[in-house]
Amino acid sequence: MTEPICVLQASIDINSSPEAVYALVSDMARYGEWSTENCGGYWRKGADGVAGTGKVGDQFVGVNRSGDQEWKAPVEIVEADAPRTWAFITGGVAMNIALWKYIIEPSGDGTRLTEHYELRTVPPTIAEGGQAAIDQRIATNTASMQATLAGIKATAEG
Repeated sequence: MTEPICVLQASIDINSSPEAVYALVSDMARYGEWSTENCGGYWRKGADGVAGTGKVGDQFVGVNRSGDQEWKAPVEIVEADAPRTWAFITGGVAMNIALWKYIIEPSGDGTRLTEHYELRTVPPTIAEGGQAAIDQRIATNTASMQATLAGIKATAEG
């Protein structure tokens, strides 16, 4: 695998159990409650006709919005190790656009939640804008990660 184009990481301490935090981060449909860009989404059906539930290999369609722009992004679950890690790749393993990973660690009486992001492939819609568009994506994701972590914390502690 080649080196990521960009790596971002942010952490937050949550006064809740690792199991409760994992239940939140692995509930893809709830991301719209916390993210500044993701509006939620839905599980895709597998070859058996059954919608995914969050197992490795399951696919989800995330609905995103920024200003007047709305787009859908397929993701594939690549790690589901309750209650320690949860990860998915935007574009699925085939397109390998970005890895989003949540690392959940016991910390004192609560949990330390780390959100890890790797931009692995620049999608054509961003590549058209050159480095300025890549820089904007990085700034947007940095802010969104902080909002998502704060939202998960508020939900877990609420």
